[in-house]
Amino acid sequence: MSEGIVGDSGEEGHGAHPDSHQATVLSHLKGHKWNVTGLHFHPTGSMIVSSSWDRTLRIWDVSSGLELKKLDRQMHTAPVTSVRWHPNGALLASTSADNTTAIWDAATGKRIRTLREHFGWVLMCSFAPDRTKFATASWDKTVRLWDPNTGELISTLRGHTKGVWACAFYPVGHTSALLASGGEDCTTRLWDTRSRKVALTLSGGHADAVYDVAWSADGSTIASSSSDNTIVIWDPKAGKILRMLKGHDDIVKRCAFSPVQQSNGIRPLASVGGCVAKIWDPSSGRLHTTIGGVHEAGKEVECLDINTAGTMLATGSRDGTVVLQTMPEVPRVAMAPENRVANHGYRRTDMQADTAEWKDQVRRRKEAMLQKGKSVNETAILSGFDRKNTVVKASAVDEGEHPMLADGRQHRSPAPQKKVVGDATSMMARRRAQTDATAETVREASATRTDPAEPVVQQPGTVTDLMSAPSIAQKVRLRSFNMRRAQDSSTEVSPPDNRRRSVFENM
Repeated sequence: MSEGIVGDSGEEGHGAHPDSHQATVLSHLKGHKWNVTGLHFHPTGSMIVSSSWDRTLRIWDVSSGLELKKLDRQMHTAPVTSVRWHPNGALLASTSADNTTAIWDAATGKRIRTLREHFGWVLMCSFAPDRTKFATASWDKTVRLWDPNTGELISTLRGHTKGVWACAFYPVGHTSALLASGGEDCTTRLWDTRSRKVALTLSGGHADAVYDVAWSADGSTIASSSSDNTIVIWDPKAGKILRMLKGHDDIVKRCAFSPVQQSNGIRPLASVGGCVAKIWDPSSGRLHTTIGGVHEAGKEVECLDINTAGTMLATGSRDGTVVLQTMPEVPRVAMAPENRVANHGYRRTDMQADTAEWKDQVRRRKEAMLQKGKSVNETAILSGFDRKNTVVKASAVDEGEHPMLADGRQHRSPAPQKKVVGDATSMMARRRAQTDATAETVREASATRTDPAEPVVQQPGTVTDLMSAPSIAQKVRLRSFNMRRAQDSSTEVSPPDNRRRSVFENM
């Protein structure tokens, strides 16, 4: 076992954390000859699979660090970009720069099928929790949905204007109706996979490409990492920014929530960028630990994963190695009032900004509005700042608490009313016309496509509805149950059958 690597807290004025709050290196897994591009722990946590630009997949035993199997025969003809275990733990999926995705039998190492419909690098894949769909994200600007059991193309999701880096199904329950994707166009999109339409676009949080998207285990938040060196935590139901995490000095390649909540209620978030990994408290936006020096100096960390128990962190690097280490425990620390995030979707982008400066900006804004003869509305004051100053405005605004204002109190007021004055009317009309034209173009493209598809729903559902949408298997069971009830009601039944029927009716 290697020596422990202590990460810095990232918070001034605090001493070293106890050992449980630090990462300890458990083993180095060596075998790949080029960049490690993907990692995924087995559902049982006993194994981990890695992918590499050397066009191989390797399965490792977590406890011993030994290589169990190497998949290189009949492999991809170009670098492998990602790898995922099927939820049943018996199959593997790998994506590649050869524009294909392969499904493998993990026990025999045999390729079962190849998915070939993409026209660009396939960069990431994701299995739906109900196992009825499999998604692939590609540089051809699309996300494609497949039947993982037959390899049949179900549908194609078109909406990103540039290449798509990442995709991830909503992880809770047994549904495949909600999918998240992140692209080079700086947006994260939430898809209704039934209608093949965007249910919600999360924009305005990043200034550059979105490299990865990750759901929290309970599905209440989603994280997006970007080449603008930041991570944004979103509320997927409201479409607003909850946190913006700053601390990386390079592209944030991957991020992942711990599948397990700690005893103090925190569900840590891990990210990799440059040559380091960082551990965050996403509930407060506080950086807890920076882990560096576990890979070869100067070699960037490309990928990461956290095991199902939330106790182990794996990182893969351009040095061709995989490092297994303990997952640090993140202590709960109270956050200063001026750094709290308002329910309106506004937040301080500079976590260390001076409170006096913030209050002074609000005061100046209020005075300017009074001089113009306008009524002083606190919501209008706050929404007047742009991203370059001290707040970020999310795409959705709800009623709730505002950030602390000049008098130090927390104000509550109704949601702001949209007002259109002067030349803004013609500008909004032009924008509306452009939006309608774009929507018509997308509809025409969808109408002429040749992909086999599911029955199309005319309008996408809301994110809240999609989170609870029944899976195909649930629909089949419900249909069978209704058929049995119809048969029971039309025929004479014996007392035992009557009793059974009454039990079902009372469910």
